[in-house]
Amino acid sequence: MENIQFNHSTPVQIRFNDVDGLGHINNTTIQEYFDLGRMYYLNEVFGDTVFKGNETVILVNINTDFYTPVYLRDNMEVKTAIIGLGTKSLKMVQQVVCKETGAVKASCKSVMVGFNKVTEESLELLPAWREAISRWENTSF
Repeated sequence: MENIQFNHSTPVQIRFNDVDGLGHINNTTIQEYFDLGRMYYLNEVFGDTVFKGNETVILVNINTDFYTPVYLRDNMEVKTAIIGLGTKSLKMVQQVVCKETGAVKASCKSVMVGFNKVTEESLELLPAWREAISRWENTSF
């Protein structure tokens, strides 16, 4: 994954039931960690309105690469950044990282689109969302 500045981090609490029979965190659980990071990022950048109003963003594509196992005793965090905005979509990148070593255990690229919950149709990203993302990421898209 290219050199990305991550301005958001979410700590991960690893639970006993996250561990599979091989003693490491199951890959499907790693995806839940990305979901957790995505939720906290959106809530911090947009406030809770992105989950309460009729306009929201939904996940439409996700690609995950797994590099090395995560174990029960690891101290992990999810780093999240938005790296691109389209008319109706945004591109997000994330990493599951060991806090002590900085080792990237898995990375994820995803696409989210604006969505109207009432009409159940896509919508253009709201100007307020664009401004909030640009401010948070310290860039203009």
